[in-house]
Amino acid sequence: MDIKNNSNSGNDRDKFTYTITITPDDRTSIHTIVIGQASYAEGGNSEVARQTLSFTENTQINIPVQATVRENPKVNYFFGAMGDYFMGEKLAGNSFSSNNPTNQPQLRVDSFSGGNNNLYYYNLTALNGTGNSSSFTPTTNGNGYVSFASGRKRGILPDTPTFKNILKESSTNPNNQNSYSALNTSTVIPNNGRYVSYGVENITSNYVIAVRNAESVTLTYEGIMQGNSALEADVVGETYNEWISFGVESEPLYVFSGKVFNDNGGIENADPQDISIVNNTNYFNGKLDNNEVGISASNLQVRLTDCNNNNIVTVPGTPNPQTVANTNQDRGKYSFSVLPTTLANNTTEICVVEEEPLTSSWIYTVDTTPNKLNTNFTTSTYKYTDLNFGEVTQNNSALALKKYQFVHKCDTTLPYKSIDPDTSSPLTGFSTKEIRDIDPGMCIAYKIEAYNRGHVSLASIQIIDTLQKASTNPTKVESVFYSPVPGGIPATLHEGDKPSSPPTTLGKNGTIISDKFNLTNTTSSTSIPMEVLYFNTKYGTTTTP
Repeated sequence: MDIKNNSNSGNDRDKFTYTITITPDDRTSIHTIVIGQASYAEGGNSEVARQTLSFTENTQINIPVQATVRENPKVNYFFGAMGDYFMGEKLAGNSFSSNNPTNQPQLRVDSFSGGNNNLYYYNLTALNGTGNSSSFTPTTNGNGYVSFASGRKRGILPDTPTFKNILKESSTNPNNQNSYSALNTSTVIPNNGRYVSYGVENITSNYVIAVRNAESVTLTYEGIMQGNSALEADVVGETYNEWISFGVESEPLYVFSGKVFNDNGGIENADPQDISIVNNTNYFNGKLDNNEVGISASNLQVRLTDCNNNNIVTVPGTPNPQTVANTNQDRGKYSFSVLPTTLANNTTEICVVEEEPLTSSWIYTVDTTPNKLNTNFTTSTYKYTDLNFGEVTQNNSALALKKYQFVHKCDTTLPYKSIDPDTSSPLTGFSTKEIRDIDPGMCIAYKIEAYNRGHVSLASIQIIDTLQKASTNPTKVESVFYSPVPGGIPATLHEGDKPSSPPTTLGKNGTIISDKFNLTNTTSSTSIPMEVLYFNTKYGTTTTP
């Protein structure tokens, strides 16, 4: 964007102000406002001017706003703006050459202080003297000063205009020597900082000042050259028809975002044995669906790591680790922003890791996704979305266990698979009905069916069941493992109520532990993947098997 001020040639010490404001609407980019002087204008020239730069920070991304000189290359100074004070050259004796090419940086440190270090425009050949622009010898007065010829005033002469002082590069005046030095590339310009731009043809002006993470910049432009080529008067400045160029760059951040969500398919509190909910394809599928909501907790956090548990440095405002959002609209959400320079030479993988609360108040104890997700990072891709973590409560677990029991007269050759599979009474076959009035000395065979009613495969499942023990049972009746040996899923018997208790044999009270097994996912309640564990027990301890 180029901005041009209107003509106002009669205004001494001409001054104008331009402001550009941007309104970022996301946190995925760092916006930089870049400033040039007439960078794209095709005609005319700039003047020597003092520029004051003010700026405000984009508060959406919490990194400091900073203005930096990005480019300040050498350019050809424009005689019509600079005059012989800059572009004249001393020859042999008292002769001078006018309007010599000068190639120097355009941006300069502002050396102006209390009226010192003034800059002047004048034309050598407008002085008293003889010759031409190639070789001109001014005439001096009794004080050794040069002056303008009658009717030839073109600009303003510097203080004590001797042969030595009329040119800036050879001046012996301390106020003129070594002032307005070149502004180095990468110099930081503070807020409300000032600098000077020298006059060049518009088409060659190519310096760049970059204000990173700015929401707005205000540039005040004030002509400071003493004298000009347009008027025979002691004026300051000639800043009409000046062009200022503004542009906006977007520097993309790497963004890693997702949500911790309740993967219940909209079913708030399922029956733990209801396998028909497999028909709800949104249920326990490891994906965030439209009817599922986010989960938050005061100590539910997500970390951005190098997949080796080392946190990655994020921009201020997106801490790492961070607690997921707890507002209704954003509940469960998290987002990490990382500067491109942080990951520009990245050679490691990048992972997001969910850290669940280790408290009894955390009810979402079943995962539907891994707690560590690999982002598959590449430096050419900047946005990584839908890095979601699925959770459900215990009642909504994908693993459904149905336990059946069959009362019999201690048949040691009991054919587990031949018993009626689902009867109304445990006296006639395997049944989920309650056993009533069983006498000690009878046997109870158990059948445990394990179903995967979710839509992701389950791995390393293990069934653990502990027999009734007299010391913990008000009836003081104890059960023991009985022949035949367990069937279906291979299992081990342990003496005691802990999985770590030593292995045991039939005839002992204790715990049965199945081998680990897997269950694939399915989409229909008529063919849900299932595994079965059978075992036999004797109710009462008066006999041994």
